[in-house]
Amino acid sequence: MKVLVTGANGFVGNALIPELIAEGHEVFALTRTPHKNKKTEKVHWLTGNLLEPQALPDLPKIDFTYYLVHGMKGEDARFEYEEASAAVNFINWIRPTGTSIIYLGGLGDPSAKLSPHLRSRHLTGAIFGSSGLPVTEFRASIVLGEGSLSFEMIKAIAERIPFRPELSLLNQLCQPLALQDLLHYLVEALDLKKNGHEIIEIGGPDAVPYGDLIDMYSELAGLKRKRIKIPEVESRVLLKALDYAIPEHSQIGRKLTESLIFPTVVKSDTAAKFFPDIKPLDARVAMDMARSSSKTHYAPLWEKDFLKTLLSDKILTQSGLLSPDLLKNLERVGKLKDILSRKS
Repeated sequence: MKVLVTGANGFVGNALIPELIAEGHEVFALTRTPHKNKKTEKVHWLTGNLLEPQALPDLPKIDFTYYLVHGMKGEDARFEYEEASAAVNFINWIRPTGTSIIYLGGLGDPSAKLSPHLRSRHLTGAIFGSSGLPVTEFRASIVLGEGSLSFEMIKAIAERIPFRPELSLLNQLCQPLALQDLLHYLVEALDLKKNGHEIIEIGGPDAVPYGDLIDMYSELAGLKRKRIKIPEVESRVLLKALDYAIPEHSQIGRKLTESLIFPTVVKSDTAAKFFPDIKPLDARVAMDMARSSSKTHYAPLWEKDFLKTLLSDKILTQSGLLSPDLLKNLERVGKLKDILSRKS
């Protein structure tokens, strides 16, 4: 079949394209910038931006299109508007090809007052559903795999912070899914014969608190991280701390962090009905696979001058987030590291 992958440079798109090629499909891939990866010469690379519909390339007849676009790096004030605009422009662009849509969205109770991130995921699905084209909408929680932002944030917190933050935000439930299981669902969906809009909730067998995923990674990586209670503070303060602790992912991480207050768990059995042969891996196995293949490294806080920076920020010090005891513990860790370094 002729298959189009949008968001082809993203985490899921990059992993999906080789699977489609292996299955013998002819793959077209849309990216916002010209693609230079010589390892994927079998792909028809297309350049275009869904927010600039007048410049989108012409398409041949396409059997299926994967929509994996998610503008997480967009400005907060325009984020939801741009997400909806991209979805509408996408429909207008691909409608003449006669394609069906496979869309990867997000879990979350649509009747709740969701975060902008989750709300935009559901709105995009609704736009596709109202298009009249056949749509398979997968809704997933955290995906664990090399390059997954959710996994990278878990890894960064576990490796960089010398303790495990304990706060109510990390008690909310999620339902992690291994990357290989997600790819299995996406590829198998090509054989799913549906004419309308089908919503399929997918996840692994375990519903676990976000904090437990940090503990799980730490244990698998051989890191000893004592739990330390963190004062409950306003989200703006917490997001400020996130900027300092994991600046590599702070822009996108902010949007994901805002969604932590909402449970993202599977509430329907549609996945088992449509894909009875897929038996998702449990969270611990999925986490270990992601950890084993991950090549990133996050230097611990004490390897940089983080304390001085944190202490200079009045929002953090006046909020109670940086308590005297917590600061003393961090100082002790830094001094101990210096002593060990000098001895070695």
